[in-house]
Amino acid sequence: MPHPIFPGIKGPKIHQLTMFADYRVPQILHHLNILTYPPSLLEILQAGTDLPYGCREELSLRSASIVAVERLRNEILLLINEEGGERDLALTTGTVSSVLIDFYLWDLAKKIEMGLEKIEGSGIAQVVPVHRTRSIWY
Repeated sequence: MPHPIFPGIKGPKIHQLTMFADYRVPQILHHLNILTYPPSLLEILQAGTDLPYGCREELSLRSASIVAVERLRNEILLLINEEGGERDLALTTGTVSSVLIDFYLWDLAKKIEMGLEKIEGSGIAQVVPVHRTRSIWY
């Protein structure tokens, strides 16, 4: 059955896409302690200060998020392979794609923000505000 958004003539190609480098995924990756923010960035975020488009901090947040989601995807595929699953099938069918990980993380961040979900544990960082950047591109 073709993928509803990315059908492709030879099957779904969603697995070839990476995450959408937005503002919400870095926030949840930090909360989960997958990304670590330096104190200087935390101060900027807590103050609600806009990051200028293309500044070092903005580019770092977006690029680090892409790398982190790709690494998460690779780890999930390794776990599938170790448990006797078919890694290649999971990869080529898009059942494990960076886009789907992105959607999950974005939804999780929104649920936490609205108080519908809570993640606890010693490895969890405080939820900090999202980074704010004005641009016509996002």
